Formats: sequence, C-alpha cells, structure tokens
Amino acid sequence: MLIYGRHPVLEALESEDTSIRRILITRGKSGKRLQQVIDRARQDQVPLQFEDVEVLNRKAGVKQHQDVIAELSAIPYTDMADLLENKPRLLLLLDGVEDPRNLGSVIRTAEAVGVEGVLLPQRGSCGITSTVVKASAGGALHVNICRIGNLVRTMERLKGEGYWLVGLDLAGEESMNQIDTASPLAVVVGGEQRGLRRLVREHCDYLVRLPMAGKLSSLNLSVAAGVLLYSIVLKRRDPQQIDGSS
Repeated sequence: MLIYGRHPVLEALESEDTSIRRILITRGKSGKRLQQVIDRARQDQVPLQFEDVEVLNRKAGVKQHQDVIAELSAIPYTDMADLLENKPRLLLLLDGVEDPRNLGSVIRTAEAVGVEGVLLPQRGSCGITSTVVKASAGGALHVNICRIGNLVRTMERLKGEGYWLVGLDLAGEESMNQIDTASPLAVVVGGEQRGLRRLVREHCDYLVRLPMAGKLSSLNLSVAAGVLLYSIVLKRRDPQQIDGSS
C-alpha cells in the first residue's frame, strides 16, 4: 500500500508497527519536514529513491503528494482477541462509514482522544487506504484497527466482555449524564447517509443525540463522533463537567 504526504510518511516512520519497503522523494525538493523524513529513513535504513515529480505523480495517482511517497508492506490490522486481552476502556465501532476522508477524520480524532481500538466491518465499510491515512494525518498508523465480521455479533461479544454500547443517533433520547462512563464503553457511529441500522440501534445500551441549538439538525459524522468521544473523556476526568442539561 502507498501513503503520501510529509506528515503521514513521517508518522509511518515513527510507528513501530508499520513496515516501509522504500520511500520515493521528488528530486531537488527540500524543506524542514521533508528533511526529517530523509533523516529518519536513513536512521532506520529504509531505502530512499529520488525521482522526477512525474514519477511520483504517476505512482500516487494524485499531485498532492507533497513530494514524498512511502510503500508499506501492509497496514497492521489488530486481531480483536489480542485487543480485548489488554482490556481497553474505550472502543469505537463504525457502522457503514464508506467515505475514506470521513473515516480518516474519525480515526484522527479517535487517536487524539485515546480510543484504544477502532472496529471496522469487512462489508459495507471503507478499509484503510492511502486516502484514509492522509486524512487521519497518520493517526491510522498509531491506533489499533480491527477488521470484524458481523457488527451485531461483535456488539453481543463486547456486551459479554462487560462493555456498555453507546450509539450516536438522531433518534436518541439519552444524555451524557445518564452514561456510566466508569465502565468500559464502546461508541457506535453510523454511516454518512443512513446512520445506525435498525438492528445495530436495538443492540445499543444507550442512544445519545447531541443537542443542536442552531437551524441544522445534524453534524458531519466525524465531528459528531468527536464531540461524543471528548464528552466521555471529560466526564471520566471530572463527572461534574457533564450535567443533565445536555
């Protein structure tokens, strides 16, 4: 798989779980971040190849590669059994997120918040691609990402492991202060168009709707997921920060 962009490639070099075959750089280009990529690659003995910009354009399929492309052996997906063995306290399940930029944005926020695992269904959901890594600013290389089968069965498994499932839904009637954030939580976010599917919604322990004070009825899914995740983190730090008015 290819990733491109100076920041994502540098993040890949700094990730212990990412194997890079080689890095292509536009001949004659310079800059602080690009030099950091070169220095780190040489330190880690990753092969560097300097080419004309046209070579990188063809390789990446886009011109916005910022003069650097890395060839990865593979994205290191995490086995779910291995993930749960470490007893993570905050997981994120994505139900049908198909847009790679949205997925990348959600993963970027998840990594920043401290989500310990992102679960992506094999069907009806975007996988980790070059665009996802770029949109996540390299965050997709630092968070545990699991590819799962049936989402509902995975939710049932998580319940058996002691997780409470928090669905983000426009029809939700519960507020943040009703959620027991001291328990292990798995936040469930639906796709761009349909939101949570009926069976997924029915398997959630909580259905939360974000309060909207303006004329719009909803937020972009990556923004909405970020608001909910940060609300959980804030409440865990100080339960009095989130009150019943939300």
